Amino acid sequence: MDCISANAEFKLPKTGRKKRGFGSPGVSENTGCFFKKRNPPHTKNTMKLFLVALCLVLLFDLVALCVLGVLYFNKGVSYESLSDQFISTVENLSVQLRNATAAAEELKSQLDQVQVNYENALSHVVSLNETERQYEVLKVKYRTAHEVFSACKECQKYGQCGDGWKRFGVKCYYFSNDTLNWMNSSDHCVEKGGHLVIITSEAEQIFVNSSGETHWIGLNDLETEGKWMWVNKQPLTETGVTLWFTRKEGSDEPDNWKQEDPSGENCACLGNDYGDTHSWFDSSCRKLKKFICEK
Repeated sequence: MDCISANAEFKLPKTGRKKRGFGSPGVSENTGCFFKKRNPPHTKNTMKLFLVALCLVLLFDLVALCVLGVLYFNKGVSYESLSDQFISTVENLSVQLRNATAAAEELKSQLDQVQVNYENALSHVVSLNETERQYEVLKVKYRTAHEVFSACKECQKYGQCGDGWKRFGVKCYYFSNDTLNWMNSSDHCVEKGGHLVIITSEAEQIFVNSSGETHWIGLNDLETEGKWMWVNKQPLTETGVTLWFTRKEGSDEPDNWKQEDPSGENCACLGNDYGDTHSWFDSSCRKLKKFICEK
């Protein structure tokens, strides 16, 4: 340690400050020497710590950059792999779409063929229905012709209808004077060798209406409501003649009115009780009316 001798001439500047006491960092109390000031030891340690910390930060940054580089490289590789997979998937979907389109066109072609077959089958069904209808018409005509032929044979055999009967065309008709319900009227006609009248033409309607009175006729829907049948089991729809009464207001005949008979009106008569004898009416089968037989 360097020291300046006390014997040497040295003048302190007069500053008016107090003399430093013992322990002053500039003057030795024992020797009276002045010391040179030095940096404290902790300053060097601080610098070392700062350098170490800086190195650690730089090292950490370097490691982080390496990690980011690896991740970026892996990401690039993964992106290329995903891109290849995407392209492959798109190509596969394109192939499947083309196949599905071809299959759809094939199905459409088959559907068109099925539609053509269905229309052909439907036309055959319509043709068969028309043939069946014509057959039923011919059957009715045959039945009617057979009845006419049988009636002609009976007319030729007996020459006349018999007492109480009236002839019209090839048929004979009986107009009763007694009143019976519909069932008893039908039985009475059978006992007389005939049946309740079956009206098959407007000319016949005019003839049986000539008496101007209401009569039971051989028409009923006792078996099935609304399905009117003649006493020979022939449906009304096959005779080609329907002469039901029609009203300008309200329901037409048959109306199956149940206020007088809870079972309804299931038997047909020519005319009603109000003087209209030109049309057919449905009526309660229990009512008592005159009747017309034919043979």
